[in-house]
Amino acid sequence: MTFRFRPVHCAALALLLSTLGAAPCALAADAVLVLDTSPRETRDAPALDLAVTRFAGNASGTYYWEDGLLAEQILSGLQSRTNRAEQELPDGQRLLSSRRQLSHGAERAAVLVDGRGDVLAAALVHRECGKNGCQDDEHGLLSVFLRPGFDRAKAQPLVTWSQDVPEDLQTDGGEKIAKVETITLDAGNTTARPIRLTKGFSPQVPLYPRAIVHRTAQDALSNAKARRVLRLQTTDSIEQVLAFYKQLTPPLQDAVSDLDGNTGFMAGKRKGVAFTVNLKQDKHFPTITNMEVEISE
Repeated sequence: MTFRFRPVHCAALALLLSTLGAAPCALAADAVLVLDTSPRETRDAPALDLAVTRFAGNASGTYYWEDGLLAEQILSGLQSRTNRAEQELPDGQRLLSSRRQLSHGAERAAVLVDGRGDVLAAALVHRECGKNGCQDDEHGLLSVFLRPGFDRAKAQPLVTWSQDVPEDLQTDGGEKIAKVETITLDAGNTTARPIRLTKGFSPQVPLYPRAIVHRTAQDALSNAKARRVLRLQTTDSIEQVLAFYKQLTPPLQDAVSDLDGNTGFMAGKRKGVAFTVNLKQDKHFPTITNMEVEISE
């Protein structure tokens, strides 16, 4: 995903071009987490994707779909190339906006960035799509997300942007923003929520602690398969996930791992339970890692 900027700003903005069951939380009590903290810019991904991922971390919520990674939903809301727009603001800031692919504008996103390409704030206009469906097109919701320490008043351009109703939504009653919420993305809001195990899934299998349940993918599983398969997501890289499993204490038995470009694999055994972890970079958003943890039959 790339945005084009006028040449005078290219140097400054170069960085930018780039409840399942009721079971207890899965906490690998005897697992020691050691993660690679190298800069995320080492990943082969557009800089805007990287900036959004740094901003949102592993925050999640129900906006365009249920319990999804916030970073992925922001990037999804910026995906339509034909609807991308850019607005200059004071102090070298810019507002970048678009809408979801093949969307009529009811689901759209914007980010407020500084001259270095860092995201200061972001906004989603959405319909709070979850288990019970979505709100209708006349009742939009605006969620504004702030970097810690960023003055809420300075995010006003995002509110103003949300009130510019797309032409496709101006017929009949038009779109109305029914609710506005503001969330500061501090550590408490960007940390992955604890994973609740599906019924029958062994608690002996260590799960990557900075991942969330990939809800739409998990819900597609049959009840029988969900007893031995968990589908997860994280904004961490494949390398970081593999490092976690390789550095567990005590180490996994019969451990085997592989890394091949945009995919990774880990197999091992813990307390008699054999399992595999298959990792794949999301084909649309390369800063998102999808994983499937499966207990061997």
